[in-house]
Amino acid sequence: MAPTFASAERQAELLKQEGNTFFKKDRIGAAIEAYTEAITLCPDRPVYWTNRAICYRKRSEWDKVERDCKTALELDSGSVKVFALLTLWILQCLIILHLRVTG
Repeated sequence: MAPTFASAERQAELLKQEGNTFFKKDRIGAAIEAYTEAITLCPDRPVYWTNRAICYRKRSEWDKVERDCKTALELDSGSVKVFALLTLWILQCLIILHLRVTG
């Protein structure tokens, strides 16, 4: 029998908490896995996308930061956390561009 929406939401929230615990212990790979599972269960929750983007930022995986932030913004266009992450992404892009130009 398929899980009900309420049980999927509960499981996703538990996975988010697990991801938060992993992140605090600097177990970024495990945190990404937990947030990814939460996203699979409840893809309409911007916080899961944002939390995973923060993990990708810690790994300097900027393309994934951009992707997850864009998804989070589609779900919640007023998220300050997402705008802060996107600002960091833009700054990183500018740094890379500067390094390429100046050589």
